[in-house]
Amino acid sequence: MKKDATITLRVPRTTRRRLEALARREGRSLSQQIGRLIDDALEREKESGSLVSHPAESLAGLLAREPAPEYEDFRSVRTLLSASLLRTGTRRGPADR
Repeated sequence: MKKDATITLRVPRTTRRRLEALARREGRSLSQQIGRLIDDALEREKESGSLVSHPAESLAGLLAREPAPEYEDFRSVRTLLSASLLRTGTRRGPADR
């Protein structure tokens, strides 16, 4: 498909970094990656009549691209949370609930 139109778009710097990282992982230029994402979204919209046919489907697609957390990830977060609660003195026991 011939590229013969230009779109200028301002996005947050974090969004640009995420797009660049995705483009690198998939071996595309930033322009190619953005074009592919737009085309994919428009194709889904054409098929379902909506960009998001069901919120759970949107979430499932998001999670499918991310690695599943490991046990150690949960353990690290629990440790940090516990330490934070102990520092603030807001630890609640069964009688406080």
